[in-house]
Amino acid sequence: MIRQLLYRSGQLAEFTAADIGRLLSRARAFNTGQGIGGLLLHHDGLFMQLLEGPVAAVDALYARIAADPRHCEVRLLVRAERHAPLLAGPGMAWAETPYDGEALVFPDVETDRCALDRLETAGGDRVAAAMRAFLQGAPVPGGGLGCARVMERVL
Repeated sequence: MIRQLLYRSGQLAEFTAADIGRLLSRARAFNTGQGIGGLLLHHDGLFMQLLEGPVAAVDALYARIAADPRHCEVRLLVRAERHAPLLAGPGMAWAETPYDGEALVFPDVETDRCALDRLETAGGDRVAAAMRAFLQGAPVPGGGLGCARVMERVL
């Protein structure tokens, strides 16, 4: 059995494409060593991330992520056990969709088409459906974000 964990958060810090590239590079190296796989999504200043792997490793990683000051209102959406991962292999895939016809925020960060294809072919899987909806701009599960108030205090 593996742990499957899905969360979403608001972007509190401004990220550049180089920042995202470094974050993904570090995450891929760390996750591979821990047997963790997943997919990080970005849409309109929000992130949604799927983590899959050994229970203790995924739970420890999520605790680190939830305490990271670069985001706000981290909300756990799914925490479940599965026999097999939704996505194949360790590491961290990436995908982003533009907001209302605007350009991608991180155009230099390559989208993982295989991971997106897997979300599409997963049919009624609730995690895949939530991630597809997020990328299409559906309301974020769990309610609105209070990041603007937090960011005002930071600035």
